[in-house]
Amino acid sequence: MKPHYSPGTLLLAGLALAPLPALAQAHAPAEDKPGRIVLVPMSVERPAGAGWALVRRTDTELVLVRPADKQRNSGVAMASGRVPDKRARSADELAENIRSDLKKNVDGKRFEVLSEDVRANAAGERKCVSYRQLARDLGAKRADGKAQVIDLHGLACLHPSDEGIVLVATLSERGPEENRNANMAEDAARFFADIRPHAPLKGQDWQPLAEKGDANAEVWLARGLLQAGKAKEAIPWLERAAEKGHAEAQALLGLAYLTGRGVDRAPTEALKRLKPAAERGYPKAEGLLALALLNAAEVRDEAEGRRITLKAAADGDPLGQALLGELLLFGRAGMAKNEAEGAAWMRKAAEQADARAQYMLASLLANGLGVDKDPVQARFWLELAAAQGNPEARKVLEQDKRPPAAPASPGEGK
Repeated sequence: MKPHYSPGTLLLAGLALAPLPALAQAHAPAEDKPGRIVLVPMSVERPAGAGWALVRRTDTELVLVRPADKQRNSGVAMASGRVPDKRARSADELAENIRSDLKKNVDGKRFEVLSEDVRANAAGERKCVSYRQLARDLGAKRADGKAQVIDLHGLACLHPSDEGIVLVATLSERGPEENRNANMAEDAARFFADIRPHAPLKGQDWQPLAEKGDANAEVWLARGLLQAGKAKEAIPWLERAAEKGHAEAQALLGLAYLTGRGVDRAPTEALKRLKPAAERGYPKAEGLLALALLNAAEVRDEAEGRRITLKAAADGDPLGQALLGELLLFGRAGMAKNEAEGAAWMRKAAEQADARAQYMLASLLANGLGVDKDPVQARFWLELAAAQGNPEARKVLEQDKRPPAAPASPGEGK
């Protein structure tokens, strides 16, 4: 049994958890605010509370982790859209599938199930199943000999426009029983209520809608082309959406001109694309505009870059938060040096999956710069950064794996 990471093995509590809201529109919207993360079949709000770090994201799956501290257990939030091995056509059939998965996957030698329940929600036309499982992990004992407890709440629903897809969301905690969150059910209910299903399209499936002039479809088609390494083919679709005032398209075009991906590098052209979206308060465009103004020699304007950085950070953009953290940590771009405040902004960016911010935060924690020294937390953030491909973090971890150099013999060097 893997209650921390496998939603199909977990169980319901009979709680009145919120259902997935009805489809708000035909297809997936742009990511128009920092707290919302769009997957192909759904959009997801981050769980309530501080400390959540995005550790995995694909087109169809999202995983966030909140590390443990002295007051609370570690947490994992997951959301995914998947095609199950066995199709269900009703909430009762979906509940039976979850019960079956539970029986197959529970390892009785390692886990002691304290309570479990799986229940189909009967209200309205929704086809959902609430589940909860409380288990003791006998294989993860503490120094005092006590086992950790895992408390997991989940919600699984058949997609309202394609019942061959199951949308699953779980919120779980792992740690000492005395640190269990008494409000776990309420926290889970809020997380589940902020899962919104969208049309389950991907890749070239967006093209017919894009050809009809749908701006969101144009952006999602461009995203797929970018991921497939076809940047030049993506640019015309972004141009079409940007002409309609689509903020995400404008931000992606600005990034293309900043980096030279799919177009010739042209920072002045990047600013033309980023400014309209930034002026409308789109956080991603604000962060990219700040980056250009602070770092691109052709358009450098430290005073304006500092102003936009503050705005992007306040609006929740992770790049803006990381930039502000760096300016404060090192006293750059005319900002007074403030290591504690800089570290706080760097943590905000790290929690939003900015890989470089995660590496920087690991360094701050390892050295006690702006924060209390904490080698355990430093390792956590270093490994997250490396998992996301940060080369500096990977280099540090590789060095840790190397065997220590043999000491020189007494006669060497003479």
